[in-house]
Amino acid sequence: MKKILTILLLAFAFIATASAQSTTPRFGTTSKQDNTYRVLNLGYTAIADVAGNDTISIAPAKYCNYYRASLTDSVTLKFSSVTGSYAGDILYFIISGSSGTKVKFITTNTLNAGTATLSTNGRSIITLLFDGAKWTEASRVTQ
Repeated sequence: MKKILTILLLAFAFIATASAQSTTPRFGTTSKQDNTYRVLNLGYTAIADVAGNDTISIAPAKYCNYYRASLTDSVTLKFSSVTGSYAGDILYFIISGSSGTKVKFITTNTLNAGTATLSTNGRSIITLLFDGAKWTEASRVTQ
């Protein structure tokens, strides 16, 4: 019985440490590691916004994550966790909606990402980078 508990405890510890955030990149940085982008994964998610849905939680876990959102009203995007994020990971938000629609980033896991207000064309592209601890806004284009 002790052996089974020990094995389960070790397996749990391995899983817990394998899914934690990392201050190193997903790709190798030394000469014997893969630094060619061959092992990196991309993700694409369409965010469904319905009227009255004020907060949408996201949990990016790939090297490059694309989120497309067609908004019906103002919304808050919340990072449910930074678990599985590595330094250098990228988030792209491709947002469309009516003029005056607001997109807010509100969480303890972001820096510099405030509120984007869509203008007459109702389009915005926001890029965030993970610095090893928090998501930081890299660029914002609002048309």
